[in-house]
Amino acid sequence: HIKKERMKKIVLPNNFFSEAAEALKQGHTVKLLIGGQSMYPFIRGGIDMVEVIPCPPEGELPAWCCPFYQWEGRYMIHRYIGREGDDCLMLGDGNVARIERVKRQDIIGLLRTIHRPDGTTQDCRDAHWLKKAEWWYRLRSLRRWLLPICKMVRVR
Repeated sequence: HIKKERMKKIVLPNNFFSEAAEALKQGHTVKLLIGGQSMYPFIRGGIDMVEVIPCPPEGELPAWCCPFYQWEGRYMIHRYIGREGDDCLMLGDGNVARIERVKRQDIIGLLRTIHRPDGTTQDCRDAHWLKKAEWWYRLRSLRRWLLPICKMVRVR
């Protein structure tokens, strides 16, 4: 008989992620349990662990990747949806409209892997996964209705 122990959930202030940002700047990979639902259905906040790798300070970002960046004093991971001039445009997969305009130098890391509680992983550089993200972006005008349906059927 194996007794399962429940993991204690600790909610940390966003400035905790400044330590993760510093580790990334020093070339280390970090694993984070991010909160919120802004990346649902691709990442389930408070459930899925994400692995972030350092992002080179210059160069074009891969299409539909998920950068780790600082915006308005907060650290976040949202979907890269393109550029406008010097700004990189970001939109959370669970967001309907708010697009963050981020300077390239404020992008610190790139999402590499999602680790699910059931032991499965998702390579976030996989072409199929990135293609699904592109289609999800194209459906953004329908997200107001699609997101509740996804939660009802427990899409992950």
